[in-house]
Amino acid sequence: MSEIRFEPLFHFIEANLHRKISMTEAARAVLFSPVHLTRLFQFAYGMTPAEYIRRRRLTESIAALQDNSKTVLEIALDFGFEHEQSFTRAFRAEFGITPGRYRAEKPELPILLPIQDYGAACSSGRLFGPEAVYLPEIRLLGTWHNIPYRNSARLAPQAALDFWDNTRSLLPGGCEADVYYGLTHHFRDGRDYSRYLTAIRQLEDETAPSAAAQHGHAIPPAGHASFPRGTKAGPDLRATSPLLLPSEPETAYFGGCPCIKFHYIGNHHYREISQQTAGRMYRLIGRYVFGKEALPDISRTTHLEKINLAGFDGKYCLLEWFAPLSRAAFGPQKPPEENDKKSSVRRTGATL
Repeated sequence: MSEIRFEPLFHFIEANLHRKISMTEAARAVLFSPVHLTRLFQFAYGMTPAEYIRRRRLTESIAALQDNSKTVLEIALDFGFEHEQSFTRAFRAEFGITPGRYRAEKPELPILLPIQDYGAACSSGRLFGPEAVYLPEIRLLGTWHNIPYRNSARLAPQAALDFWDNTRSLLPGGCEADVYYGLTHHFRDGRDYSRYLTAIRQLEDETAPSAAAQHGHAIPPAGHASFPRGTKAGPDLRATSPLLLPSEPETAYFGGCPCIKFHYIGNHHYREISQQTAGRMYRLIGRYVFGKEALPDISRTTHLEKINLAGFDGKYCLLEWFAPLSRAAFGPQKPPEENDKKSSVRRTGATL
């Protein structure tokens, strides 16, 4: 399995912007197959390699258009386009103006600079981000666990695998069964453990189990977290088995708000997220949540991890990590409607 390194690819692209670059050539620069390169690049950067190459070529063509000694056709050929028409269509699609009109008017245009984020080394993979996204609200169905901090990098993956192997198939229909979600809540009162929901996504038109309806856990879009009153810490956290044994499935809500997002590409099977890898990943993320590089208005109490196992091809583990951002950072928000269809779910609790 090839090491995940995009830096040679970016150097190769910049050195060859003046000619047509095939995906086979690009993949060879990083020892991937073209299929894996496209999949991993899009997961890490939100665009395909072909789209990135096209946008970089168009950006560089702007400087060439300043030279009136060259025709638009000559510039098109210089940047790997076979025809003036194809260059003009691509330029207008990217910038909203034709090359000829740009030459005459020279307006200010948004450009794409070379990507400098090659991903932070993370044991057996690389971590990319952060980026800001708006995550629609999702409803999760699963089981809660208490995870002591001193063993969290080992126990959280253990709980996830146990849920995936033994509990997921017992949940009611109407669920997104091939995507794993792990929802973590940290308490503010100094407890030495966190609450961890191992879950799958439940479709909104399904009825949650009775226990969930009575004791639903919710993280509403306004940035709150709630847990049922009377929830106990579970067994002694210093006992041999520190995980809270799950009972009936319960529900939780996450999203419906701006979030910070990280992407992790692991050079391993999704079942092989080691304690070392998990620890390194959360230390890197922690720089943006708790450290000197901490982002303003990011939640320090709740976050969500997501692994799409349907897309796993036996080679690379793709994990996404989300933490809510305060709505205060994004200006006034529309107040929730009084007749919100989820208003029957109790959502009181501490603001994140």
